[in-house]
Formats: sequence, structure tokens, C-alpha cells
Amino acid sequence: MTTDALYRCKNTGGPDGDCEHAAQNEAIPASLVTINNNGEAICPGQTVFDEPCGAVLEEVIPPKKVPWMMIAFSSIAVLVVAVAMWLFLFRGDALLRVDQTSFVLSPGESTKVEVFNDGEVNLQLGDMKFSSNNFSTEKTDDSLDIAPGNSGYFYVKFAKNAQDSIKGSMTIYSNSSGEPVSIELIGNAKPWRISEKLNSTSTILDKE
Repeated sequence: MTTDALYRCKNTGGPDGDCEHAAQNEAIPASLVTINNNGEAICPGQTVFDEPCGAVLEEVIPPKKVPWMMIAFSSIAVLVVAVAMWLFLFRGDALLRVDQTSFVLSPGESTKVEVFNDGEVNLQLGDMKFSSNNFSTEKTDDSLDIAPGNSGYFYVKFAKNAQDSIKGSMTIYSNSSGEPVSIELIGNAKPWRISEKLNSTSTILDKE
């Protein structure tokens, strides 16, 4: 895009009086001036005495227009990027907490495990891994995405057809800033064996 040349008249204080364009310091577009035989731009204005000015004009470089719209959009874009970076770097973390870390279950029994989010962003539970296939879990909607300061829960079940007592563990993976949390699980398939073991090691019975 080409810019129309601009001129200014400096015809002030002459014998014919000031030129109207010079008196007002106006910028004269090239479309209004005439070019003489010497290639000079001639002022089209009148003097204060209504005489043609005819002064040779001085070409000037017009000031560049400030692209306010572009500056505004650029500023908004920079602000959005800055906010996004701030949220990414300083948004905080989720922090998983489990108050009860040991559970005893009978065959076919399920128990509720409650988890808390002590962090600043939502806690999202991931995989749950067991040391034994006799244990399984069932997530609920309340445990998938836990807001800061809130709690959720899921259920852990001991296999109904388990034949032996099993001591195992469950590891909970999430977006928590801490390490994965482990919970001790005891599947008590034959509770009478505990009594048998206590009786076999009792010193009180031996004394009778």
C-alpha cells in the first residue's frame, strides 16, 4: 500500500503575507499541489491578501499510524499466555490421604475405603494394583475426581471362594504429588486357624 506524499508550506512573513497553509501548519497532500517545470511542488494556497501563494513546498514524511487494534490483540495474547503459564507452574498439587490403612475382610465381604484430597487441585484416582488376585476393587463416581478439601470412596472386596487366609496390599495410583499410597489387606478365609495358632503357642494351657 502506497502512502500519498505530504508537503508543508513555509511561506510566512513574506511581502504578500502569510500563506494560509503555512499559518496553520497544515500538511498538504500531493493530490492538491502542482509540479512546476523544475519538478518542484508548488503551494496551492492563498495568502492573507488573497493572492496565490506559489511557494515551493517542502516534502515531509507523514507520521506512521499506530496500529492500536494490533497492539490490543497482541497484549491480550500475551496476557492469556502469561495466565496459562502461571496456572501451569503455580496452580498447586493434589494430595491424597487415607486415614485407615489396614482392612480385614471375610470371603465375599467388601469394605468401603475413603480417600481425602488435601491439595489445591482436583485429585484424580488412577490404577489400583493388588498383590493378590483374591482382592478386587470397584470405583464409584465419587472417587474418580475429588475436589480440594473433599473426600471420595471406593470398595475393596475379598474373593468369595477364597480358601486360605491371605495378607496382601493394595497400591493406589493418582495425580497426587506424594508417593502412591499402599493399604494393607487381610483376607481372613479361615478365622479358626488363628485360634488354633494361639492355643498351640499358649503357655497357660501347658501349665494345666
